[in-house]
Amino acid sequence: MKPYYVTGHKNPDCDSIASAIAYAALKTALGEEAVACAQGKANRETMFLLNRYGFEHPQIIHSAKCTLSEIEKDEAVLVGAGITMKAALDQILSRKNKGVFVTEGNGRLIGIVSMSDLTRLWIQNEDEMRTLMSQASLSNIERVLDAKAYNREKDFHTNGVVHIMPSMSDRSEIYRDAVVVLRNNPDVQRFAIDSHAACIIISGEDWVDNVTLERARENHVSILHTPHTVIECSRLIYQAPSIDTVLTRNVISFRENETVDVVSSRMANTRFRTYPVLNDKGQVTAAISRYHLFHYEKKRFILVDHNEAAQSVPGLEEAEILEIIDHHRLADIQTTNPIYVRNEPVGSTNTIIASMYQDRGLMPSAGLAGMMAAAILSDTVMFKSPTCTQRDIRTAERMARIANVSLDELGRDIFSASMDSRTTKDLLFSDYKEYTAYGISFGIGLVNALNEEIAADLAGRMKTALAESFDTRDVDLMYASVGIRENGEKIDYIVPANTYSEQILKDAFPDYDEYNGTAYIFRTGLGRKTKFVPGLTDYLGTYPYD
Repeated sequence: MKPYYVTGHKNPDCDSIASAIAYAALKTALGEEAVACAQGKANRETMFLLNRYGFEHPQIIHSAKCTLSEIEKDEAVLVGAGITMKAALDQILSRKNKGVFVTEGNGRLIGIVSMSDLTRLWIQNEDEMRTLMSQASLSNIERVLDAKAYNREKDFHTNGVVHIMPSMSDRSEIYRDAVVVLRNNPDVQRFAIDSHAACIIISGEDWVDNVTLERARENHVSILHTPHTVIECSRLIYQAPSIDTVLTRNVISFRENETVDVVSSRMANTRFRTYPVLNDKGQVTAAISRYHLFHYEKKRFILVDHNEAAQSVPGLEEAEILEIIDHHRLADIQTTNPIYVRNEPVGSTNTIIASMYQDRGLMPSAGLAGMMAAAILSDTVMFKSPTCTQRDIRTAERMARIANVSLDELGRDIFSASMDSRTTKDLLFSDYKEYTAYGISFGIGLVNALNEEIAADLAGRMKTALAESFDTRDVDLMYASVGIRENGEKIDYIVPANTYSEQILKDAFPDYDEYNGTAYIFRTGLGRKTKFVPGLTDYLGTYPYD
């Protein structure tokens, strides 16, 4: 069973990363296998906290789709091009496989041999059989017949004709360069030798007299003895050619890092029953068939701190969603089965997860509690966000007691870590989210400031960063929101990326308090979750697109 992948939203912030770590730890404590993930590298503030509390950065996940390396496959049967058709057939039958892959000594693929390749000889016409048998080496004939050589000619060559039980009344020229299968009859043996056969194969008593052996050497005829009956020889000998005479060289192969949906699409237009899977060195690592693509186990996800498709892992439609733990508005993610959803109007997802620990009678470790307290402080902007509730404050205080840390000190450390040595673009995209409403896409980056002087300076810097970044983002509208708390009031400086974004902003929120030439100032606050996204969404629903 695959583990649960617990992941937050794109451009992960502290709440998203800490939620994934905390909920994966809770699942593990409850006896379930869960892995904390992130959709990108943590910002500087979160990295500071990960290092402070001794946590590894969560595994970065780029897609919810399964690659071939992540699903069950068959063991690849690898053989060299020189083995006999019989040996290849034995490999297929013993392992109940659909084919064998022919490789070079370094494991790189040469071609594939299927069951049909190995058996089609039995229904070919005489000329085709002769052509194929003419390529069989003496050593291969020995192998398939379990034969012992009495005389082995170095320059062995056969015309591909096989005669079973020759008659001395036949014309001798028909045996020239042929393979002759006969019983232990010295007269018939010498007749075949004098007819210049390429090889005689003796079935029966394991003995060859000296006269026959000497005559074979004089006429350059190889002599083999086999324990098989003549009838068995007549069947086995046609499996003596090497598989390089029948293998398919133009093979459709797949790479370990290809996704199941891409492989399924390519495989739908082909006729083979099994296909090789290659690593990045071109070496065969496994075999795959249509069965594996129809019956593979999908990745299983628990979404934390988001429930919107645009914010989630790409390819989520190819995965299974098990749970959603969030504190944002309900969005557009759909599931095929009922799932567990916990969505509460609080300021931080970690507030919810802390309650889930308490509900189960569990307590996070001191380090994890410190991380969760810091995430609540960060997402509620030190309890100044309009989304902050008394429950967030009480939960952060409880986590701080477990971690034995001062919330005031932790808050100052978080703010310093988020601002120090960061470019304006880093700040813009440290808490940036994209949304879509009524066919219009928009992105909003949040930045916090300690006072209006810093906010005005940051807004000016954001104007330049937005202008430089807008063309690189696949959105129609783009904004930066610089937020502060002063004298008990929430103030937001909203900076539009261009004139189109500016016009939409003024139309959607005409009651702004001030425009300083760079930013539109809302002194009653314009929180992204509570007012900005809902307001834009409502306005775009009435926007005259024509």
